[in-house]
Amino acid sequence: MWFKNLRVYRLTKPFTLSPDELDAALEQKAFQPCGKQDLSVYGWVPPLGRHGKQLVHATNGYMMICAKRQEKILPGSVVREQLEEKVAAISQEEGRNVGRAEKQNLKEEIIFSLLPRALVRSQLQFAYIAPQDNWIVVNASSAKRAEELLSALRDVVGSLPVIPFATKQIPSQTMTHWLANSQPPAGFALGDECELEAPRDDGRVIRCKKHDLTAEELLNHLKTNMTVRKLALTWQDSIECVIDHELAIKRLKFSERILDKATDRHPESAAEEFDVDFSIMTMELKEFLDALQEAFGGLDTKVRAVDLSDD
Repeated sequence: MWFKNLRVYRLTKPFTLSPDELDAALEQKAFQPCGKQDLSVYGWVPPLGRHGKQLVHATNGYMMICAKRQEKILPGSVVREQLEEKVAAISQEEGRNVGRAEKQNLKEEIIFSLLPRALVRSQLQFAYIAPQDNWIVVNASSAKRAEELLSALRDVVGSLPVIPFATKQIPSQTMTHWLANSQPPAGFALGDECELEAPRDDGRVIRCKKHDLTAEELLNHLKTNMTVRKLALTWQDSIECVIDHELAIKRLKFSERILDKATDRHPESAAEEFDVDFSIMTMELKEFLDALQEAFGGLDTKVRAVDLSDD
């Protein structure tokens, strides 16, 4: 349950649904497994998995939700092979070429015939809503996956005006300044990884891992107009992560000290363990996100909200 990647969005209007009201809304699009002819399906499942029935797990005012994507695994090579065989058979038997439109129809027929026998792959996508902080935090490494969950949430709640995590200072410029001076803001420390990029007309990209970020040979690249695209940071010896130029937070790791807080409480059930982990994680992330937005000059409130309401 501990999040490993963060895509953070700010609610520009209060989220007023109670956990019970949100649960009822999510029930409209509860997950249903792939049917014989479904390529993929997406719906809501209990965050507690088989240990729970509620589609919303609420703790200390935070609401955890979980979406499940299930899709059929249909290798393109298999479809192409069968298509080639059918096209060759038609050409031989009827003495003619098969046109593009006919090939597309044949391809669709092949996919239709293969779907009932295809294997399925499932993926869970967790997120939590923090009404008191006006945040929605999605455990996703890509914007596409995060926005898929937000769109599904919009489908059931009707309106969801949100702004991607945006700050007054430009992240790449600010992180370049931190690295150039080997001086991140108070509470933060440089990690051992970064990615630098040159202006577009140059095209150079430098990736460093397990590297001393204060080394002169690395800093010299900044003198050639390269800027930071990704930077590894540690916060308060509690959280390690990589932050990119879009303020996406990746490879998030909580320290053993934080994880030990959960085990020290000796939960007696899966639900209690989830409660403890969720409570500790959200408490740490609140402080971390508050510190992060301050490090980048505060929130940019001028960014236009994207209202995910129904058309």
